Amino acid sequence: MYILQIKQPADTWVVAICQIKEDAVAYLNTLPAEIQADAILNKIPFEYFPFILIENTQTTPDSESYFEYDDFEALQKRIDTAREHKADSEEHIYFNYYYISEPYSQIVSEENFMKYLRHTAVTNYVLNKPYPVSLFHEEIKKNVNNYDIDRLDQLCELTETRFTSALEKEDLAINGYESLFWDMNYDYACGKLTDAGISYLIPIVEKMELLSGEKKWMQRSAALHILLERSIKENPSASVSILTDTVEAFEQYLRISPEDALEIHRLLSTAYRWMMEADAENALNHWQHAVSEINKAIGLSPEEASWSSLLELLYLFTEDDNILAAQKGMQKKVQHQIQALEQQYGAAIAYAFALAYKHLYEFLEWNKREDRFPELNALIWAEKALAYTPEQATRMDAHQAADFFNAIGLKTKRIDFLLKAQSIYERILNTYDDAAFEVYYIASIWKQIAHIHLENRDHTLADIAIKQAQALYKKHLSLVKCNRSTHIHYAEFMEYCCNYEGTIDKPTVAELKLVADEIEIESEGFLGYPYELLMRIALFEHDEEQAILQCTKSLILHERCAESMFYKLYEEFKDSSFKKLDAFLDETKSFMEDVHANYYYDPQVKWKKLRTMNGDELIEYWEQRKKEIRNLPPFIKAD
Repeated sequence: MYILQIKQPADTWVVAICQIKEDAVAYLNTLPAEIQADAILNKIPFEYFPFILIENTQTTPDSESYFEYDDFEALQKRIDTAREHKADSEEHIYFNYYYISEPYSQIVSEENFMKYLRHTAVTNYVLNKPYPVSLFHEEIKKNVNNYDIDRLDQLCELTETRFTSALEKEDLAINGYESLFWDMNYDYACGKLTDAGISYLIPIVEKMELLSGEKKWMQRSAALHILLERSIKENPSASVSILTDTVEAFEQYLRISPEDALEIHRLLSTAYRWMMEADAENALNHWQHAVSEINKAIGLSPEEASWSSLLELLYLFTEDDNILAAQKGMQKKVQHQIQALEQQYGAAIAYAFALAYKHLYEFLEWNKREDRFPELNALIWAEKALAYTPEQATRMDAHQAADFFNAIGLKTKRIDFLLKAQSIYERILNTYDDAAFEVYYIASIWKQIAHIHLENRDHTLADIAIKQAQALYKKHLSLVKCNRSTHIHYAEFMEYCCNYEGTIDKPTVAELKLVADEIEIESEGFLGYPYELLMRIALFEHDEEQAILQCTKSLILHERCAESMFYKLYEEFKDSSFKKLDAFLDETKSFMEDVHANYYYDPQVKWKKLRTMNGDELIEYWEQRKKEIRNLPPFIKAD
């Protein structure tokens, strides 16, 4: 067996694994000359697949032992040794290992792409698992990664024809079928699971049950929930019987896992709501069941239950007069119910209910029924929620609260909501070390507050707000610059301050150009904004030629993918005094419209090359590239 390794001072990686030396040499000859110079061809003491490739991440890449090769027995000894000397950190990686079961060659040879090759990072999580490292165990993981259900089934058949330990059966059930099941469940939620994949869900659950010797009600109810939704869309007549099985599965799941009651009731409510469409004759009955399930959850935990699911049921559009009447009655009842709960739970329940109204609006907007949204009630509960302080909330929940108050403040142009959002972002900023985005969020709120003051003709308060944002950025500038995205937002703020018509300390053109150069280098040409900013800086200096040159750089790198930016610039400058720029943008807009139908992104000059070209070369190249784009062969051939 032969391993082709690229070894550089700061990095090393394997680009090919071949059984025959001639294959490795043939691949080596395809590499660029500068990569071939760093290549090392090693023969390893394995004649056949599979074997284990060890990456010793605790050594330096230039070490002779950075890559080693083991069989399963040796790998198990490494893991056992690591167990005897466990690190305190759960993130510590003892080593990586790759299960190599077939020849391998890296398509992109100029860079280290081994992180994309399936491997196991040995951490305490792996050490704490009881499953022995073996061919059986690695084949399970490989087949799950490949979504190879047939091969998993073959492994399952082996458990019936040869001795298999209880631990191996558990390994196949949990790390095989169950792991794949939840991957497929996630794919379905993302709209990526095919009909064939859906048809495998119940058989996969049955294999889990066979191997474990017990019913898997959580997985079975999840599978039936998916089958019910598909049935309602494709075969409504079958949905009633599937609903019966689904309800039974969830009831059994609730019996053994009462801690999951809130989610179980929510999913059952969703199932009944789907049935309103499939079984229209009994729509009112299904609606009542759906409401009942959510009310069960609310009864268990008013602060954590899905109020948004209840509001959706109360305001969803229907032409059924009986449901409409039931909705109106329930709407009044719920308002009284939440008012009573407010006496008990205070602002926390007011916030939960206000947040549910936000989700309701998104639901109605998606269904183009915004006319049914109870605007006044939503605002009343949002105002009550201002008293809520998420002191014990997770970072994610605190963010959700801040985003909620910020959205209300932006929509209503109310400073009290904006300041509430700001106070929550500040709490996050003061708690976590990696809160660069919170600096941007808080500064953006100060900008919005300034905008409100300007609309009210209070320039003094507007200036104070912008100065607060400036002071915030100054205090946390090192943190902001550590994140490329927030660094770009800081550059946008600097540009805003340059154009701000108020009494503040404005950045100089030199300071603005410095940050523009920094974000161009950081983005390595992937973003158009640095060139737009450099263009505007050139205009500050009344240098249209330089402004056009910066636009040209973006066109060379991004071509028609930058059309939205250039359409915006065209509208902005078409009636300006910058006649050369106006003509350039007009011609660029016409060019993009002309090549729209047959364009595909395939730029010939990358950022590193662009950085070496002078102005004349850039202009000349873009003129030539436009001709090439106009004459591209058809992307899709006609029949």
